[in-house]
Amino acid sequence: MQNKHLKHCGSALITALFIMTIVAIAATAMAARLQLDIYRTGMIFNRDKLYLAAEPITGWAMRQLSAKKLLFTAQDTAGTVAYFPDTLATIYPGVTIQGRLIDLQARFNLNNLNGKSFRFFFDALIALVSKNTDDTQRHLILEATSAWIHADLPEQEQSLHLDAYLKQTPPYYPAAQPMADVSELRLIQGVNAALYRALRPYVTALPEPTPININTATLTVLRCLGQGLDASQAHELLEARGTKGVFEMAGITPLLQKLAIPNGQVTLESQYFLSQATLSINDMHLTIYTLLKREKDQKKGTVRVMILGERVNTDL
Repeated sequence: MQNKHLKHCGSALITALFIMTIVAIAATAMAARLQLDIYRTGMIFNRDKLYLAAEPITGWAMRQLSAKKLLFTAQDTAGTVAYFPDTLATIYPGVTIQGRLIDLQARFNLNNLNGKSFRFFFDALIALVSKNTDDTQRHLILEATSAWIHADLPEQEQSLHLDAYLKQTPPYYPAAQPMADVSELRLIQGVNAALYRALRPYVTALPEPTPININTATLTVLRCLGQGLDASQAHELLEARGTKGVFEMAGITPLLQKLAIPNGQVTLESQYFLSQATLSINDMHLTIYTLLKREKDQKKGTVRVMILGERVNTDL
């Protein structure tokens, strides 16, 4: 009788331990799920906080561009024409804020290849940044890039590069329209990763053909103007613009003629800019790029600034 009682007690104890184990497992799972939900909620909250903190930088950039007297005739080595003021960097508590304004017309616009006036420019740029790319390769890349952005190219010419694209994994077709993003250059026949990285600081993709701003262009970009300039000729342009830039085309026209640079290839004032907002909170970081267009109405004396696009963590 006593053995039977002990047997029942042992069974009850095992059952109780089993139930407690299940409860402990369930409680642990619920606690882990709760911690994960809290972490996710915190991530969403911080991301929204960072995104909202970026708005003042876009507003600041637009106000800068709206000022009629600001011409942005100089940039630093990072390609920046203006920096977000340090005095405003603490306007959003708990968020580290940095911002800058970049002149995109200091770079070569890949969509300029829709015409013929910039073909030599692109060829010269490739030669400068990639010494290992020979004449045949440069010609292939030039023709392939031009074909990529042409909507009305004859089918026979388009098919010259089509086979190369269809052999890729996955296969793809050429865009047959202006580039919407500079990263499309990586898809062009003949453009490998090394060449893309070398070209990236000097190129952009804008909605329309644009001249090069000789006030803000780098030495590398300046050397591609006209029929190509040597280092000493490019330095003549650097000396002519000085630290403050050139304000009147008439003042630099004789030098442009001497260097055989067409007036239509250059400008002294840009329309396209990039606002970059870099933000961080704890271990979370966010970079927002905003494409801006500045339009001046010379008759009315007004300036209009428009937002054309925005990317998160991906340069335009």
